[in-house]
Amino acid sequence: METGSQGKNIEEKLPMETEKVLAKVNFPAKKSDIIEEARKQGVQDSILENLGMLPDREYKSIDDVRQERTRR
Repeated sequence: METGSQGKNIEEKLPMETEKVLAKVNFPAKKSDIIEEARKQGVQDSILENLGMLPDREYKSIDDVRQERTRR
């Protein structure tokens, strides 16, 4: 985990950017659908890596993805 002011900015940016991706996903959606939408939006590699850590399953809603992310 990154520390310092730069690390904090990255950690804060991940959820915000991830939320932008999720807002454009048509749910229910598989992990691969979410990652595909992120690629379409041209997000940073760190966001793709973050989404890549989600379990490979179908998500019913944005809240479903949020809950999964908080379990990690």
